[in-house]
Formats: sequence, structure tokens, C-alpha cells
Amino acid sequence: MAAKFQKRSVSLPARSHPATIKIHEELTKLGELEQSSAATSSSSSAICSSLSTIRDVYDTLDELLAMASTQEALSRRRCVAEEERFLDGSVKLMDTCEIAKDVISRLRENVAALQSAIRRRRKGDSVLESSVSDYIQLRRKTRKDARKLVAQLKQQMGNHNYKLPAADQGDVIRVMREVNAASSCVLQALLSFVATPVFRREKKQSKWGIASKLVMTRKVAAVGCEVNEIQAADVALLVGEGEKKQFGTNELESVERCFKEIEDGLEGVFRRLIKSRASLLNILSQ
Repeated sequence: MAAKFQKRSVSLPARSHPATIKIHEELTKLGELEQSSAATSSSSSAICSSLSTIRDVYDTLDELLAMASTQEALSRRRCVAEEERFLDGSVKLMDTCEIAKDVISRLRENVAALQSAIRRRRKGDSVLESSVSDYIQLRRKTRKDARKLVAQLKQQMGNHNYKLPAADQGDVIRVMREVNAASSCVLQALLSFVATPVFRREKKQSKWGIASKLVMTRKVAAVGCEVNEIQAADVALLVGEGEKKQFGTNELESVERCFKEIEDGLEGVFRRLIKSRASLLNILSQ
């Protein structure tokens, strides 16, 4: 993943609630996911695994916020600044999550339209080149948008250089800050996946030169290394550009499927962001 989730050695108080311990275990799992994918290009499977884990984190955080002891501690408002920071951070995360979901949705819809154009071409339709051009243009735009969002997240979340709050601020505040930081890292990794460079043919590069890159990509996948589905689709489209035969079908099906999985994962995270924010606001308003 592009965004690094720093594994921390957390020393929890002896009486830490099981939900708090579980959250830290899940955050550690995120760190391990990041480390396992660091040696390869981020793939949709790594992104989806991270989204699934962060959903679990929010589910456990909800359990923690539902406890009477947690609500009593937070209602005393001893850590107002930290509580406000979590609330402010959750708004920024929700905004980013919603924008990212829209970006992924547009890419998925465009890929579906491109596959439809490929099927029509079998019947003599000549709009395929235009559809390929539209897709590549959208890729360039979404790459630019995604990179801007990553920069904004880094600025808003302080590049994720979070330090654990002082011990007297309690487990809950400490956990909330960790959850926000981890969520930001996951979204950064996702956006960096979307912002993968758009593959394009060099002026003097032959179609066979591009094809060799695609073959190499498939060989890498065959030996168990992750490859980026988005870039594989780019290469497959350029290999077949101008041909009368079907091209890029497998790669387009793969990238459409990965977009759908990521879109669903983002929707789940978005709903949980709303729920955790609402739960905290309800506690603080009592």
C-alpha cells in the first residue's frame, strides 16, 4: 500500500476492555496487511482486505461506545479537544470516502460501457476506439483527482504521525485516534491504487512491445505475485487497439469486478463512519 500504517507496540492498561484490545488487534492486522503487500504493487485484493478489516474495527468501536462505562467516561468531557478532533476527522473521512466511492463508480460504469462497445464491434460497430479513448481520459482524470485527495488526507491527518495520547486520557480516546489514523491510511492506499499511472504507448513503441509487457505481467501473476488490475487493463486495451478481434475482455472483466468489490467495501466503511460519529455525538450531548 502507498500509505504506510505504522505498527505500534501498544502497552494497554491491565484493565483494558476486551473491545479495546480487539480493536488494537485489528489495527495490528492492518499493519500486517500493509507489510505483506509492501513488496508488490497494491492490488484490489489487498485493498478489499483492508476495507473489510477497517469495517470490523468500526463494528468493535461501536460496541465500545455502547457500553455504559464508556458513555459515562466520555460524558464528563475531560478530553474535549480530542473528542472534537475525532469528530472533525470523521467528517473528513466521510467526505473522502464518498468522493472515492463516486470515482470508483464512474470507472466501473465506464468499463461496463467499454465491454458493451467490444461486443457491438463483433457486429460491425466502429465506436470501440472512441470508447477506449473515453476510458483512458477518465483514467487520467480520476488519477489526478485521486492524487489530490491523497495529498489532502496527508495534510488533514498530519501524515499519520499520530502519537498515542497521554495515559490519563484513557483507552477510548486513544483508540478513537488510532481508528481515525488507520482509516485515513486505508483510504490513501485505495486512492493510490486508483491513481496508478495510465499506461500509454510511446511514439516508437510497437504493438508487440506492449504485448510483451502484458505477457510479463501475466507471468508475474502466475508465480503468485500481485499485479495491478487497472494497469493490466490499460495494457490489454493498447495491445488490441485497432484490431478487428476481441481484446482486453478478461482484463476488463477483472477490473470491473474489482471496482465493484471496492465500491461495496467503501459503502460499508461509509455507513460505519456515520454510525460511529452519530454514537459519539449522542453521548456528548447527554
